[in-house]
Order: sequence, then C-alpha cells, then structure tokens
Amino acid sequence: KRVFWVYIIGALLVASFVTSMREGGFTPKGQLEALVNKRYWFNRSTATDYGLMWLNSVIRTTLIFPLFGARLAGALVVARYLQVNVGDFLVSDLHWLIIASVFSVTLFVFDDLSRFLLHRLMHRVPLLWKLHKVHHSATTLTPFTVFRVHPVESVLYTMRGFFVFSGVAGVFIWIFKGQLTALDILGVDALGFIFNLAAANLRHSHIPVTFGRAEAYFISPLQHQLHHSKDHNSVNFGSCLSIWDRWFETELRSKHAGRIDKLRFGLTNETIKR
Repeated sequence: KRVFWVYIIGALLVASFVTSMREGGFTPKGQLEALVNKRYWFNRSTATDYGLMWLNSVIRTTLIFPLFGARLAGALVVARYLQVNVGDFLVSDLHWLIIASVFSVTLFVFDDLSRFLLHRLMHRVPLLWKLHKVHHSATTLTPFTVFRVHPVESVLYTMRGFFVFSGVAGVFIWIFKGQLTALDILGVDALGFIFNLAAANLRHSHIPVTFGRAEAYFISPLQHQLHHSKDHNSVNFGSCLSIWDRWFETELRSKHAGRIDKLRFGLTNETIKR
C-alpha cells in the first residue's frame, strides 16, 4: 500500500528536509505549519479523497480481488498456451538471481509503460476523461489523493495490471519453467518498493521535490505536481520512468516549468485535456 508506514516515514523525512532548505533552517513551527496544518489535511477536497478511498477499498475487496486477484492463474494460462502451441523453450540453466533480476526489470518496464499509455488515454478519450477528471478535480494534493479515483477507473487499472502480469510472467514461466522467481522486499516487488520509498507519497502533496538531472529518467514528485497544475496541460503522464513522456513529447522537467511556488491544482475550463 502506498500509505505503508515505512513509505510515510520516508516521505516525512524528505518533506522535512525540503521544507528546512526552503525556509533556510529547521524550526519546529515551520515544520508544523508546512506538514501538519489541519486546513491542509481537512477540507472539502480531502474529504472527497477519504470518501473515495473508503469506497474503492470496499469495491476492491468485494469485486476486484475476486475477479482479478488471481494473477498467477492468468500467467499459468499464458504459459500453458505457449507450451501447447509453440512448444518447449529450451534455455540453459541460469542462476536464480539472474532470472529474478531480468524478470523484475522486465515486469517493471512493461507495467510502467502500460500505466503511461492508459493514463494518456484517460486524458485524450472524452469518455475516459469523464472518469479521470475525478482525480484531477482535487484542489489540495495530499498522499491520500492517490486514492481519489473513479471506481470504474480503478477497475480499468486493475485489469491493466492483471493482463500485463499474466503476459510477462506467463512468458517467463514458459521459458524458465519452475525456476521463475522475483526480487522482492517485504513481499513487494523490489523496484516498486524502492519507488514508493523514494518519496512517491510526495507526488500528491505541496512539497516540491525535484530529482534534478535524474528527471531525464525518473518522474519526480514535482513533475507529477506539474501534471496536476492548472497552468501546465498534458505533461508528465509517466508513473516512474520519464522516457515514455520524452518519446511522446509530453515531458516537462521542473527546471523548465517556470514559477512553481504558486501551483494551482484542480480542473480548468477545458472539457478535455489534450
């Protein structure tokens, strides 16, 4: 979960550091005003976040998990199909760490690409934008805004994850048979764990965290804040990797964004963003 306590502590440490640098030093008053302001955490916009977080949690438990939770079953179907229709794929024995590393990186890249493509469609297809604008209607960004998603959009993203995992894992099971494993930390995909630990919760926040030159490869929290900004349209659709935005010419690095101290969040008067 994005709000796992380890991720939250990591985000708070980064937010505290950035706030201290911005204000020229660490002061308890400045920290409280920046990070624990009740007007920030409790307002009309955040109330919608909390409500949709609860609603989508119920839907995931009662509908989505039973329908799409068995991702391994989908992978086995793909592996079986390839074995029957293509035949056995002979590969020399490799160390489990090599297999796990290649599988984890491959799954991470395809998962991130699929997120980018679906997110871009959410902005370009009028019907999908009607769903996605629920997320963009937030005028205050907090880590809980990640849960501010229309229930139908939540189902679409779950289906996306199901098919990507089934396809990638199915191919690897077919190739490596019983040797397939993945790199994980606390039972979570290692690369996803590192991404969430690297201040991912600050993507939906008022803390402007930039990755500097690394934004050529990875989406920073500030870049995602620019994506939500009223003054920056159709930029930074990526989740983790920024290469997709560069290829589709939708990348905006924080150093080229102009003034970022007064970003305004929420919907514009546009019917759809292009």
